[in-house]
Amino acid sequence: MSKITVTLGGKDYDIKLEGAFAEQFEADFKTKFNGKSTIDPKELLFAYVGKCYDNFVLETEIQTLITKIDGD
Repeated sequence: MSKITVTLGGKDYDIKLEGAFAEQFEADFKTKFNGKSTIDPKELLFAYVGKCYDNFVLETEIQTLITKIDGD
């Protein structure tokens, strides 16, 4: 199990994750926040909106592929 501590608005939060997801999350988090563990709430909000958009795009692409597969 991996534990990542993030300081947000002056308060520490521990995030505990396991397996491949933990590794991917930690790498993505370090990339997104330039290796910082103390982040501004505004930065977190923008990161969340960005991830929501990425998820929207992926869901749209999945639906397009399903439509193509069903159409064949």
